[in-house]
Amino acid sequence: IASSSLDTTVIVWNLKDTARCISHSAHEERVHGICWSPKSNLLASCAHNSSIKIWEPKPHGAIEEFIAHGKPIRSVDFHPAGTMVVTGSDDKSVKLWRIPERKFLTSFIGHRNWVRSAKFSPNGKYVATCGDDKSLRIFDVNTRSCICSFTEDLGMGRQLTWHPYRNIVAVALSCNRVKMFDLSSQELIQLYKVHNATVNDLAFHPNGNFMLTGSDDETMKILDIMEGRPIYTLSCHIGRVMSVDFNYDGSNFACAGSDKHLLVWKSNLNNYDFSADDMKSQNEILERHDVPEATAVNSNIISPSSKSIRIDSRHCTALKSHKNNF
Repeated sequence: IASSSLDTTVIVWNLKDTARCISHSAHEERVHGICWSPKSNLLASCAHNSSIKIWEPKPHGAIEEFIAHGKPIRSVDFHPAGTMVVTGSDDKSVKLWRIPERKFLTSFIGHRNWVRSAKFSPNGKYVATCGDDKSLRIFDVNTRSCICSFTEDLGMGRQLTWHPYRNIVAVALSCNRVKMFDLSSQELIQLYKVHNATVNDLAFHPNGNFMLTGSDDETMKILDIMEGRPIYTLSCHIGRVMSVDFNYDGSNFACAGSDKHLLVWKSNLNNYDFSADDMKSQNEILERHDVPEATAVNSNIISPSSKSIRIDSRHCTALKSHKNNF
């Protein structure tokens, strides 16, 4: 797992029998976002000083740094082929870069305020973006044009995520809502009003049937998107839940919060039948593994090939991490 923080550091955690970590003073200013490459051999981070770093997640790993925007960068994401990254910034632009040449390729124009999130589709053909202008936009990577857009009058887009195998985008909103859009029909297909405060992050389970959300109301929700309803609420942080994500097969997920804790959870969502009449006990659904000494996190990303996240439920995993908020 990789975590980034307002204390300017990025930490890579290797969760085996005990937690071991590599800490990097990644940027001169607070780090807003991180992303693993598809093969997990590189990590990209973006910061308030408009810089991007591409580095090897190991001690003394090679680092490439460049200034990508004129204002703070809020989001960075690798192309599925690992050859490009897309960035979203407070300068209202979304830019495409080729790695490792650090070559600027193009800008996607259309937002009228800060861009909070920009992410490639699973097939790499499209880029979805959302921001403080209350719009969700979909850009074609080849033609560089906006092929569709959606507007939310009640709130701003805080984060977005693509469905793992369908042409669907979900967006977390500052108006306490989560919306899902089908890009084929260009229609809203699901709306969730399950939180009492801003929704900061969301992630699809790899099987595409569930969604995890984190909010300022100090809770996470697990949503069954096949039935269109919340099935579980986790009150795990004393403070805002800033980031959530599943690991590569959905057997574990992580959450990070403003209470300076990073938590790893074990789940059996891959084989659990929530439609059964005799619901199993909640403890059989999810097992929490506390992180008592971690620091508050801005984002946490589980490596797409991270098979090292094997948690023994008999032990807690303590992660001593950052000095400031995630």
